[in-house]
Amino acid sequence: MAFSVTDFTGVISSRGLASSNKFEVDIYFPLTGSKKEMNLMCDTASIAGKNIQSTVDLQYGIRREIAYGAPTYDPLTLTFYCTEALTEKKLLDNWQQKMVRTSAASGSNGGTFDVGYYDEYAKDTKIIVTKLSVTGETVYKHEYREAYPKTISAIELSHGTSSGPMKVSAVFNYTYWKNVTTP
Repeated sequence: MAFSVTDFTGVISSRGLASSNKFEVDIYFPLTGSKKEMNLMCDTASIAGKNIQSTVDLQYGIRREIAYGAPTYDPLTLTFYCTEALTEKKLLDNWQQKMVRTSAASGSNGGTFDVGYYDEYAKDTKIIVTKLSVTGETVYKHEYREAYPKTISAIELSHGTSSGPMKVSAVFNYTYWKNVTTP
């Protein structure tokens, strides 16, 4: 069947195109719950993908990829605008400090560290990314469970930039995600 411009424009006019700038993020921090200020400052988010593990199954010359095992999930990256006091960076740093507590020490070993308990930094956490329609209604809601910031990006400072907003990104690992959109 040949591509029809009329059919294509008909689908767009009846269903519309999704806008990637209509979303909200709700982060539930460990032991403290949601931080509205952090959610408001989120500049970019993603709806992460899922990979199904597969292996080649050979039977009489027919090669098929078949699924096996548990799925793997892409990490979630969130980027935040920074307020003047760098509150967003501090919240993420404090979360990582619960994961691995570090302290400076004199001597040549560079300090000490103590790995925290999973239940203290990830067990009851979640991040909800909601895709909104142009009218503000929920279209799709993605919930990431047992999330924690594995990587916090560097923040570049420069005398050459005079007016751009400062941003910090964090890459979150999580146990699984689920679609929580109500039909």
